Amino acid sequence: MNILHVLSQFEVTGAEVYAATLVDQQAERGHTLFIVSDTLSLDSRATYITVPIGQRSYRQRLANVRWLVRFIRQNDIQIVHAHSRAASWVGYFATLITNTPFISTVHGRQHVHASSKMFNIYGRHILAVCESIKDHLANELGIAPEAITVVPNGIPSDLWTGKTPAAKKRVFGVPERSLVLSFIGRLSGPKGDVVRLLLRDVLTRLAKKYRLAFFIIGGMKVPGDIPRLVEEANRVAGKTFVYLKGFQKDVIEYLTASDIVVGSGRVAIKALALGKPLVAFGESHYLGLVTDKNFAEAVHSNFGDAGTFQQPEPFRVRHDFEAILSRGVPRSSATKTVEATRARFDVRAVEQSVQQQYEQALIKTKSPSVIPVLLYHRVVPALPGGKLEGLTVTTTRFEAQLRSLTRRGYTTITFSDYAAFTRGERLLPPRPIILTFDDGYEDNYSLAFPLLQGYGMNAVVYLVANRKQRTNFWDPDHPQVPLLTTPQVREMSRYGVEFGSHTISNRCLLALQNRAVVEEVRKSKRIIEDLLGDRVISFAYPYGDLD
Repeated sequence: MNILHVLSQFEVTGAEVYAATLVDQQAERGHTLFIVSDTLSLDSRATYITVPIGQRSYRQRLANVRWLVRFIRQNDIQIVHAHSRAASWVGYFATLITNTPFISTVHGRQHVHASSKMFNIYGRHILAVCESIKDHLANELGIAPEAITVVPNGIPSDLWTGKTPAAKKRVFGVPERSLVLSFIGRLSGPKGDVVRLLLRDVLTRLAKKYRLAFFIIGGMKVPGDIPRLVEEANRVAGKTFVYLKGFQKDVIEYLTASDIVVGSGRVAIKALALGKPLVAFGESHYLGLVTDKNFAEAVHSNFGDAGTFQQPEPFRVRHDFEAILSRGVPRSSATKTVEATRARFDVRAVEQSVQQQYEQALIKTKSPSVIPVLLYHRVVPALPGGKLEGLTVTTTRFEAQLRSLTRRGYTTITFSDYAAFTRGERLLPPRPIILTFDDGYEDNYSLAFPLLQGYGMNAVVYLVANRKQRTNFWDPDHPQVPLLTTPQVREMSRYGVEFGSHTISNRCLLALQNRAVVEEVRKSKRIIEDLLGDRVISFAYPYGDLD
């Protein structure tokens, strides 16, 4: 797919790290990727174009919409993925004009006001990074819950593979016996308030009692009062224990060298994946030390970044830190928490979830409202009469049907064609239709196949996969007629006819025990794949009976 990620930002945010990490994984899948944003600080495998998406005057917004429309058309963009409200605003209208599938990821709580309730600019395919944001969008902005899917932040597995703690002396320049506490994150907005509370009400008092070294890492934009608070904390403590490190492109070494990490969002996820003790303290509320007991609660709010705002109580925060330090710094997070973090937030699983949403958006945006599927069994020179007559069509009538479909502009596709469409690999024709044949009778080759070729059409044949009984053995009360041979199946497959599974014995699955159903479905798929040397991706229920 050709994928365009749209961001609006003026410093590194969690949205940028999310997008850059996702882009790298999408590049592994073979997609062509673009990022447009006001700034981009991190390295990425996407082509980056500077566009003032974050400038919110209506004049600039309309200019951004026009620019995106041109870019989408010129670069055959198949998915637009927005990562902020401003990006969603321009992305929504640009994709509306170009009829392009649109996805938006919501990373945090949104401002609730009359216009945001009246008009949903996030579209019909919204990814929320945690359950709390989904609840917020549904309950406070009135967005339909079915339009929202929780897809968490993704982190690459090589983050924790083979990582060992870095030396404090080398990374931080402090003795190994020091208790290193790190805050990693932006200093603007609510995250700056976290640092202010820690400096004013918590850590300065504890620094007199413990060998504490507090490192503030991050902040491309540092509010003027933060350095003053750092200076004041060191003065009151009578020693230098707070260090303002500023923005760092790669924080992994800082994480591994820390004894305790204070953070939320992606920082919290990385710390836990590395096995570091984490105090979850985010933009919305304070959670404290994350353990097996409160892990699910922490995940629900993205580790304190996205819940209902609760003013933290300095006394509780100070009491918690005192309790942690008095027991001795824990060497690592609980094993269950580490394993759960790695499993839930592995970017490979996250990217697969995002890809599924892309495919759903592509289907709903680009697919016709209806794709007819015509079901045939046999094509014969003359109707046989009796009970089997309803399963047959004469060659004359079949050709007349193909001629009628051609005259009305229908184009045959297979389920493989449709699957490729959902992956963004091809478009569907204007009036697609699928022709299917059940059971795999020999006349599908001798009579139907030449007519399909003559009209440039294709079909899907659902084979009864038993290769030993070569007639309609499942129907002993009726005349036995031959089924397709292996050479015939392979010749039709080379032409482009698709083969699907119709079980091994053509028995009604509702009459079988579960074990037998599994055997019928799984083995039939394997037999046909071995026969063709290709994947089987679709299945037809015998007699249409299913539960």
